[in-house]
Amino acid sequence: MNQVSRETLNRVLELVCRELGCDDARLELGGRPPEGPRAVYAELATGWRLVALFEAPPEAPHEVAVRLRHMAASFFDIGMPPAPSARPDAERHLARRRLEDELCALAGRTGASSAVVIDVTSPMLWGTSEPRGDDYDLNEARALARLYRVAREHHVDLAMVAGLNHEEIDHALGELALGGEEHRRALRLVERLVGRPLRARKAQILEAVVLGELRGEAEQAEGPPSFRRLVRRPGFGYFARSFASIYVLVLCFDGEFSELHVEGAALHALPVIERHVLALPPVEPPPRGGRVVRLPRR
Repeated sequence: MNQVSRETLNRVLELVCRELGCDDARLELGGRPPEGPRAVYAELATGWRLVALFEAPPEAPHEVAVRLRHMAASFFDIGMPPAPSARPDAERHLARRRLEDELCALAGRTGASSAVVIDVTSPMLWGTSEPRGDDYDLNEARALARLYRVAREHHVDLAMVAGLNHEEIDHALGELALGGEEHRRALRLVERLVGRPLRARKAQILEAVVLGELRGEAEQAEGPPSFRRLVRRPGFGYFARSFASIYVLVLCFDGEFSELHVEGAALHALPVIERHVLALPPVEPPPRGGRVVRLPRR
């Protein structure tokens, strides 16, 4: 049988009010049943709850409850939409949300432009303090870093370009003299930044440069690295600390920062971050190098 419409539901709820003389009637899903003498409810087989609310406690609550159950069975048990079930990946999304909340808090405490957790064996970004999209990974970040370097050599500000409209972005990238396919890939990378504030665009580009550098070091190392990195350069810097054998916490900065303050905050947060990372369900990463965008060296 087809599911009942909103209009039909409203008419039935009005009928419940008239038949029982209650002040209001509603359908509920989840949560605790209503309490108090003014509320009478009936559980439906589909998981919903029919609730009748009275202005004053009914004189015969048991009889009212029986009538409400009969009305619920008559009107709602057939044709009601089933109670929604949790999405299959709800556990992963909840665990990742907890991790990203902690990374966001750590970035705020240290003044970092972004905080990220990567590992040294896959292109996965396990958590970020700023939204990056489910399909954004280390391969994409490294491609963005390469594009940034090419653009800088041509005196093109990639963060500013991403604030233009599509035609203007296409024209600006034309200054880089990329080939047809490389130009289209560069356009796709820049369009990831479109619609975001300038600060956020700069932060993502800086993060991409840092992650590209760290992954390059990891690929040259023998075995899983256990390291601490603190880098200061004109205009940016980063702090990286490995944990749980293969993971690395990375804090990126677009200006000066206090080494003692940053390391202290990171060490304090690492046990919580590690717990959240290890709580993440395993994810099959995309093939290594599957989305690398190759740009010509300049």
